[in-house]
Formats: sequence, structure tokens, C-alpha cells
Amino acid sequence: MSNNRTFRGGVHPLHGSHEGKAPTRGKAVRDYTARSVTILMGMHLGAPSTPCVQVGDHVKLGQVIGEPVGFLGLPVHASVSGEVTAVGPVQSVNNPAAMAVTIQNDFKDEWVEGLEPLGSVETCPAEKIVPAIKAAGICGMGGASFPTHVKFAVKEGQYCDTIILNGAECETHLTCDHRLMLERSSRVVDGLRAAMRALNVKKGIIAIEDNKPDAIEAMRQAAQGRLGVEVMALQTKYPQGGEKQLIQVVTGREVPTKKLPLDVHVIVLNVGTAAAIADAVIEGKPVISRITTVTGRVKEPANLRVRIGTSVADLLRECGGFSMDSAHVGKICLGGAMTGLPCPSVHIPITKANNGVVVYCAKEAVELEESPCIRCGRCVDACPIGLNPYKLKYLCDAQDMQGAAAANVMDCVVCGSCSYICPAHRVLTPSFKAMKDKIAAEAKKGKG
Repeated sequence: MSNNRTFRGGVHPLHGSHEGKAPTRGKAVRDYTARSVTILMGMHLGAPSTPCVQVGDHVKLGQVIGEPVGFLGLPVHASVSGEVTAVGPVQSVNNPAAMAVTIQNDFKDEWVEGLEPLGSVETCPAEKIVPAIKAAGICGMGGASFPTHVKFAVKEGQYCDTIILNGAECETHLTCDHRLMLERSSRVVDGLRAAMRALNVKKGIIAIEDNKPDAIEAMRQAAQGRLGVEVMALQTKYPQGGEKQLIQVVTGREVPTKKLPLDVHVIVLNVGTAAAIADAVIEGKPVISRITTVTGRVKEPANLRVRIGTSVADLLRECGGFSMDSAHVGKICLGGAMTGLPCPSVHIPITKANNGVVVYCAKEAVELEESPCIRCGRCVDACPIGLNPYKLKYLCDAQDMQGAAAANVMDCVVCGSCSYICPAHRVLTPSFKAMKDKIAAEAKKGKG
């Protein structure tokens, strides 16, 4: 049964078509390895890493090719073995000149020497777990890409009593977490137990929407006999997987404005992040691959385990190409319909955070013309944070940073619920995202 608690607001996108997940939810994960990879140095929130290899170098699988920079820095690792063929700027989703390292795959998968597995997550030294997470280059694999070891940096006066694994996967089209929980359920629980031991936390909860009953059952079986671990089924509603919404539903605690989950004694991790933690602790392996759902207008929708740095073009070819004439393709997104980012080029490389590639036809991708607000209040009802989107829209359009900040635009989680529900097709969420970025940039400038 589902937890009968729920968060205020929310929407049900593509509810009549099973959230767009039907084409891939029954597809087992299969491995795909490309002939070359282009690995971005800036795959995580924080300063991009600095390349430490040169053209012509031979690298091994798991070798560090990018050194961390700054407090949020993470090392970047080779996802294939082979020869470095380029070091320089490439197009990424948000940056036309993002630093990257390209490696020609020799298909030998020769691992670098010196990996340091810690062994069982139940018996390894707890104090070595967080350093292992950092060394493995682990960041949030649900899309946020926040460095995981920094989440575990509990300051003096703070404490964590609950770790929640996010298995909601509330976004449309995506099924990579669903398949992970079915196929590697024990490894997900191992990652949760490692995180619990690292912080001496006694309670770990795996939260899954009730439209995934097979995953709920698989995780419950895997959790049997594991100290402090339980599985909670949640109502299916978007954005159930939002960090603040998840905490509210699972624990009954509400994260205050301008505060973080740790302020209510909770840490939230994606199930994919947990599996990566287990790989790092048990085998000493860094993040070199991830599961990505490729779906929409492709001939053979699939869940692929791909090496970091694989191009979108390679994924599309592996799935048989477009299911229509390329002239009728309207948009390719990295991610689902609600929060996915338009892909500026099929040569964009997959990062640790890219959980899906969705192809839309021209009709599906058309942008409806914005019309005046009709004061229906649906956006207010839909907002899971309790903001007033129609008021924020006017403040953002007027470039009133002070007014928008006072109206709590920085609390917006950019889920897209208000834009989705608006009958006037108002450009709401993008306006709030632009204002949030502007306020953050001004604050950074002031500190500098």
C-alpha cells in the first residue's frame, strides 16, 4: 500500500499514457560501449576539473584524467581504455566551450592499477567510506549532480538521523532507476547501508512510487535482514521525487525556506547514486558508466548502460535511429518532459547526471503561444512549494529582482508543474529559472 501522506500541489503529466514509461519499463538494461567517448570535465556542480592527460597518452579504465578543483571538486575518470585523441573545448548542454577529454576506445577494458576496494559495506572501516566516495567521483545521479561527499559533510551542531533513497522516478518517460531497482536491488541496499554507516545513521528508507510494484517488491526482498532499512511505497504524483517533497511525505518534516535537508536531519540520495557508492566501497571502482533511458520517437526504445562520454548520436544509432524521417523530429531532450533540457546537438556527450534521451516529433515539440493570465489559480494549486506563480511571473517579467526574492522565487524547485497546468500557456518556470540564475549571479558578484 502507498503512504497516505502526500505533499500539497503537484500534477499528473502523461497520466493517461502511463507517464510515457510503457515503451521501456519492461526492457532489461543492456550494455552498450561506443568506439570513442568525450568526457566532460564539468559533470558536477562546482568548478570543472583540470585535465591531467595529453593527446597521445594511453589511459586505462578508471584512470584519473581530470583533477578536482575547489571545495566541490571531483576527479574525472576514463570510462574506456585507449588513446587520448583530443583535449579541449566541446559543446555541452549549457556551454558551447566545455573542457573535455576524448578517448579512442581500444575495447580492452584494461583497469588502472591501484584501485582500493574496502570490502563488505557492513564490515569495512566506516571512516574510509566518504573518502572512497570522493575518490570515485560520485555526484548525484538523479540529475542534480551535487558532489555526494559534500552532502556527507555534517557540520558541528548538525546531525542526520535518516537517509532517504529516492526511487520515485516521477519524471515522464524515464525508467532507468526502475530497472536498476529490479536488476541490482542488493547493490542499491549496499549503497544505502554504506551511507548509513559512514554517518552512523540508524534509519534508511527507500521511497518508491506505487506505479512500480515490481520494484517495490524487489527492494523489499533485498532489504530483508538489513539493519535499519525499510521500503516505503508512495502515491504516484509529480514531483514526488523532489527532495523537499520526498522529505515531507516520508518523514512528515518540512524543510524551511532557505534551509537544506540536513537542517531537518535528513540526507536524500538517488538510488543510482547509492549503487555507485556500493561499487566504490565494495570494488573500489569509480563512476565510469550509468543507465540511461533512450525513448520517444526511436525505433527501439531501451535502457542502456553506457560509458560516461558516449554521444547522444551513438545512443540513437544503438536504438535503431529515429522512428520517422529526421525532418519531422521536433526536439531531442536530455531528461523527461517536465525538466529535460533541449539537446543543442546530437554530439553532446552523456554525463553522470543524464538519465534519459527523449526524442519528440515536431507536433509534440511545438511551443504553444502564450496568452494573458486568466486568474484561474491553477498554478497556485499546483505549486508543491506553496508559491504564487502568477505573481512571480509579473515580477520576473518586470526584472524586479528584489520583489521576486521577497516573493521567494529562490525557493522554486523548477519542477514545471505551474507551466504544465496553465491553460494560458504562460511561460512560468523558465522565467523563474532565469530570475533565480540572475539573483545567484548577483550574489556571487557581491561576494567577489
